[in-house]
Order: sequence, then C-alpha cells, then structure tokens
Amino acid sequence: MKYRMKRHLLCAALVAALGGSASVAMSQTASTDVDQAVTTFDRTASASPTRAATDMSKTFSTLTGSEASALILIDGLRNGTVVTLDPGSATTIPVTVTPSGPMGYGNVFITLALAQATLTQAGLTAPTAAELAVALNGGTLQINGQPTTFRGILAMRTAGMGWGQIAKESGLNLGRVVSELKSGNEHLAKSIKEGNAGSDKSAGKSIDKGNNRQAADVADRGGRVERSERPDKPERADKADRPERPDRPDKPDHPGRG
Repeated sequence: MKYRMKRHLLCAALVAALGGSASVAMSQTASTDVDQAVTTFDRTASASPTRAATDMSKTFSTLTGSEASALILIDGLRNGTVVTLDPGSATTIPVTVTPSGPMGYGNVFITLALAQATLTQAGLTAPTAAELAVALNGGTLQINGQPTTFRGILAMRTAGMGWGQIAKESGLNLGRVVSELKSGNEHLAKSIKEGNAGSDKSAGKSIDKGNNRQAADVADRGGRVERSERPDKPERADKADRPERPDRPDKPDHPGRG
C-alpha cells in the first residue's frame, strides 16, 4: 500500500515538473515570437515612419475614438511623452497617459493591441478616453455595476514584465496579438510599396509630359529644332586717327660750301 502511494506521489510530482517545464518552454517560445515580430515591424516602419503611424491610427481608431486621437496617442507612446486623451465632451475631465519611456512602433502596436484586448474582454468594445487610460495606466472601472480592476499595460511594462507575462496576467492569448502584429506588418509593407510605386509613376508621368510638350513644340516648327540665334557681334570701335608728324625743319646752309 505504501509502495503504491509513493509511486502515485512520484508520478504526480513528475507530471507537475513536466507541466511546469512545458509552461516555461511555451512562455519562452511566445516571447521569442513576439520579439521577432516586433523587430520585423520596426524594420518595416523605419522605411516610412509617417505611413506606419497612419496605418496604425486606422487600426486603433475604434479604441481611441478617431484616427486623429490614435495618431496623438501613437506619437506620445513612440516618443515617451505624456498624452492627454480627448474626452470627447467639454464637460468631461481630460485624462492622461504616461509612458515610462520611448518605444518602437512594434511595441506601440503590442501595447495598444493588449489594451484593446483587455477592454474587449471586459465588454468595452468602444471605450471612452477614461476607460482607455485605465487599461493603459491601471485602475478600477465600474462595469455593469461591478468594480473591475486593471493592472495597466504600461504599468506592468514599467515594472519590468515581458509581453508574455503581461498577456498571462491579463488572461489574454499573446499568440493572437502576435498574429495581429504580423498582419499589421504585412499591410504596412504593402502600403509602403504601393506608395513608392505611386510616387515613381507620378514622376514618370511628369517626365512624359515634359517630353510630349517638347515634341509638340518641334512639330509646330516643322519638325526641326530651331537653333537659337547668335547674338550680333559688337561693332569694333573706329581706330583713332594717328596724329600727323610735324614737318622736319629745313637744314641750315653751311657757309663755305659751294
């Protein structure tokens, strides 16, 4: 009996150990995936930071209330500056978001995606500025008459927690957030490529217009390019008349010479 009990306890301990190791391995894998996705997004965004911010503002416009508000928040998170969120009403007290420091566009995306996921999980799909501030900074909200506490995505990040830990603490699936980031990177890369192609096409059209205009001018002149007339040579100034030489005086007669 004692032998069976010891064997069961040993098996349970082994399962627990293996389960813990598997959990750690999965956490490390998730962290590696998110780090790689963040690096890739930052690399893509570096080619056109303005377009990256614009694309992200469209992605998170529902979270912030508008694309303009999203741009302000993205810029603040990117530069590590305090952001005052638009309350959407003159009678509502403005709220602020305080990043701990600058971050790349990839980490900005993860921050907003996790904040959106925590709010959606709590049933807030179109949050107010105050609710978004709590999701980022931490605090308590009254939702359906019940107090709901948020640790705050930025607060946990400031405390030194990794994205995997933050997602786990918030009861979120980090893999889904990473997928959103990868999808956002693909969309951004395509947007940048199309923008560059459009610029090249516009430049080509300008060159073609110039060439067509020149060809039309040539046709109007009978197919020949007229040479610009040479300026008339300035007339040479008349040479000044040489002064006349004075007459030589007559030689005096020498006496005694016959």
